[in-house]
Amino acid sequence: MYWYEEGEPDGRFIGNTKKYSIYGSHYNSSIEPIHEKSAERKPEEFIFAYGPSTGGLMESVGLDILTPGEKITSISVDPNYKLRKIKVTGMSIEDALLRIERINGFHSASHSICFLRAVEDAIQIDVPDEVQFNRIAQIETERIRSHLLVIQKLAESAGFGVPVNQLSLIREKVSRIIGTQSGHRYFFAVNSVGNSRFMMDKLQEKLHEVIVDFRKIYDGLMESKLFLNRLQNNGINKDPESTGPAARGSNIRHDARNELPVLPYDLLDYFPIIRDEGDAFSRFMIRSDEIFQSFDIIKKIHATAGSESMDYDLEKSSGTGMARIESPSGDLFYSVEIEKGNVVDIGMISPSWRNVLSFRKSMEGNIFTDFHFNWESFGIWISELGVDLS
Repeated sequence: MYWYEEGEPDGRFIGNTKKYSIYGSHYNSSIEPIHEKSAERKPEEFIFAYGPSTGGLMESVGLDILTPGEKITSISVDPNYKLRKIKVTGMSIEDALLRIERINGFHSASHSICFLRAVEDAIQIDVPDEVQFNRIAQIETERIRSHLLVIQKLAESAGFGVPVNQLSLIREKVSRIIGTQSGHRYFFAVNSVGNSRFMMDKLQEKLHEVIVDFRKIYDGLMESKLFLNRLQNNGINKDPESTGPAARGSNIRHDARNELPVLPYDLLDYFPIIRDEGDAFSRFMIRSDEIFQSFDIIKKIHATAGSESMDYDLEKSSGTGMARIESPSGDLFYSVEIEKGNVVDIGMISPSWRNVLSFRKSMEGNIFTDFHFNWESFGIWISELGVDLS
């Protein structure tokens, strides 16, 4: 394996697969326990059950809120009401990929590329830079669309109908751009082992219109005192093991793009955007700034990103590989074991498990009307949590 080696726990904790505990650049077969603090229930407190099917939440999730009436003492999150068991072991790499990229359609490029980088690590395929840059363009385009959705949900929580519909429109434009450039609006069947087919022609020009439109919406939101007041000092995140925009909005420099060279961001002089407020406003600002930054990254690689159409003899390929990339929500990790072209073992860690822990801690002491703003600001995907991948 190129990016990971077995060793004692070292660096920050990424999460657990069924077989390993994963850290910054090491893995260990001793599974690290995850401690979730439970608040002691006082006589005047009760549990308010919210979900799993309710208005305001895009996915089915159960929340038990411990409260004396308005203030939230603690909150627990159950993502398993629609638990999906997805089996890929015993399948060929190509067939397994069809299921992997559908775990979370909104982040399909991230999941498929991370899985493929783990496979390519396992069978020792040296992927050309132009393909790697093409994959970066996919992930950064996906990041733009994902961040637009989170900001749209924040505006929806405030009851701002006009910016909600404006953001929905430009997000749809991004989906149509992706569909035109790749053949599928959610990047399905775009990537394969050592290959990528995302057309870069006119991508920059098309996305430029989206960025111009978003800038106007962003400026309007920044002028709304009502919107800013609902985000500022809401859900202050102090979790030192946070990931993604939640981490970078709390002055925690966690970003797989400049931690591991799984994708060649180091050739692009990439730097993470950091803020230190730690609240929902900070997470909104990180996502807004990253929309502009992702477009700048795409402009940098527009002339160098390409695609390949090479055939690899996968039927004789065997090995073990691991990879971690920065999805729009944070650290996404895959481990695979390949035997004669088939997947015999797989592990996945999504950023949403850590974002849920950070969200729970940040809600303590807040009030009910803060809930939706804070929940949406973390960019949590239940589809990545309520899944049993084997």
